[in-house]
Amino acid sequence: MNKLSAKISPTSGPLPITLHLPTPASEKDPQEQNLIQDESDAERPSKHCCTRWPFRAVRKVTCGLILVACVAVSWAWGTHSAKETLIRHPTPFFIIWFCSIWNILFFPFYYLCHLLTEKQKQLPTTEFRKCSQFLGEELTVRIVLKEAAPFSVLWSLSGYLYLLALCRISKVDVSAVVCCSQAFTFLLSWIGLKDRFMGVRVVAAILSITGIVMLAYGDGFHSDSITGVALGVGSASTSALFKVLFRKRVGNVHPGPASVLLSCAGLCSFVLHSWVCVLLYFTHVEYWPPSQQIPWDKLCVMASLLLVFNVLVNVGGMFTYPSLISLGILLTIPASAAVDTFVTVTLHISHVRAAAASIISAGYLMLQLPENWDESTLRWLSTLWRGNWREDSVVGEESVVEPAGIARAKPKPAVVALS
Repeated sequence: MNKLSAKISPTSGPLPITLHLPTPASEKDPQEQNLIQDESDAERPSKHCCTRWPFRAVRKVTCGLILVACVAVSWAWGTHSAKETLIRHPTPFFIIWFCSIWNILFFPFYYLCHLLTEKQKQLPTTEFRKCSQFLGEELTVRIVLKEAAPFSVLWSLSGYLYLLALCRISKVDVSAVVCCSQAFTFLLSWIGLKDRFMGVRVVAAILSITGIVMLAYGDGFHSDSITGVALGVGSASTSALFKVLFRKRVGNVHPGPASVLLSCAGLCSFVLHSWVCVLLYFTHVEYWPPSQQIPWDKLCVMASLLLVFNVLVNVGGMFTYPSLISLGILLTIPASAAVDTFVTVTLHISHVRAAAASIISAGYLMLQLPENWDESTLRWLSTLWRGNWREDSVVGEESVVEPAGIARAKPKPAVVALS
């Protein structure tokens, strides 16, 4: 037998010599190429998703920035109109009763936003029925008045105390105190709804209370600022109680149920609170002579601006991120100061009041942190640290440094056997 034609038996023997050469892409198995391509596509997001997601995010952020400006301007200008209305017509309960009636328009505004944002359009009656499920299966006028009457009382009381505070302190101080409503909402939710205890929010509540005390004693112990700040705190506390009771009655706050409830509260204000205005008029508590003209233009401007503010706060989450709406509420403080500067030109803020507003703003921002912000931050930092460490180690192990100092990755070897 020729030595070069010897058979290769499966018996054990010396292993063949192997040469590690890079395999050309054209000689790879097509199935293997498809498998590698599928794995790489699964690891990275699709191009369509990458191009679509930033557009949605940019659109929501852009819309949110516009809504932030609208929230701040509507509140600041509405507060300015309320101040002027109180000077010309000092009847706070009648003013807030007139503004509360405009809440009937809440659901029509929500339905308009529903038509603009939802792909599946529904009839107004169908959408109203879906959003009013928390009122019960059988919806009657008696049930609506019964369920919405407590919220209507809290709404009117909060607005009444807000106008009384506006008669004694500046618009900037009132806006700062009203921002503390978020801290009171957290405390009431922690006590009444058994929400999760968060140390950072407790610190934020302490900062808010500190800012309130600094505002109250900014002009001394014998001034109207103490009474005005106390009335503002009462308004903020009543607003916080309104939010907590709504969460307890409905659950998570959504634009649809909130618009239905506020529309029903406006109806209750029109039906049930009218006699209070008549009673206050005939008892001369809020009396004006028949010859005195009511400033309907100022009242309508104030009511429309406050309606726009409340609609944006409660329905703006359909167009943008809720955190941006919360930022707009905080910006009502500098917006009120800007209106005072450019309209009345009589703004004088002491260092104590500026420090108090800054402390309240810091507490408000701390209240906007999510519940698991600490865990998410630690997880993100840990992932970032481990990712950088692994990347450095992989580069150090799988790279070959050429004399010119250029690092080139090692090619995948192919096994060629020579017998």
